[in-house]
Amino acid sequence: MNSHRTLAMKHVAAAAIALFLIIHSPSQTDARILKNSPSTLVDSVCKNALNYSDCVSALESDPQTPSASDLKALAKIAFAIAVTNTTNGKDYIAKMAKDSSTATSLVPALKQCVSDYESAVVSFDSAKVELDEDVMSANYDAKAAGDSAVSCETSLNSTRLDVPSVRARNYYVNLFSNIGYVITDMLES
Repeated sequence: MNSHRTLAMKHVAAAAIALFLIIHSPSQTDARILKNSPSTLVDSVCKNALNYSDCVSALESDPQTPSASDLKALAKIAFAIAVTNTTNGKDYIAKMAKDSSTATSLVPALKQCVSDYESAVVSFDSAKVELDEDVMSANYDAKAAGDSAVSCETSLNSTRLDVPSVRARNYYVNLFSNIGYVITDMLES
């Protein structure tokens, strides 16, 4: 009878431990929430950016972002994404300017945008290099890249034609300019 009682107590203890582990283990939902949360580094930058959620999405578009160990590493990743994004935008706008279906009144503005985007790429590239040499210059170049998007937007506005695809690209050049400016400002502090 003692052996049955001991065996029953072992089963009860095992069931209690199993129940405890089930109740206190993180759920799949908790794991998804943790996985989808930005890193502390990304969070600290994006809280100071123009648009928090777009900033987080932009930075996390690069798989290297979670491994960024400090602001300088995150800045290099951000500027690399900015160069790629802006180069792709420039190529898209150049193709649009050459397309025979594009309104002729829009072509000069698009050509100006291509030139502006070329300047933005140079600014983002310079900012990335200057991170190791002169953070204040990197900060200036990050800000200057955004001025290129503003110039493109001004050219588009002069045509009185709405080009949402170019406006969206301008938004992202401005966003990366702002992210770069925020990070380099934090590095200067």
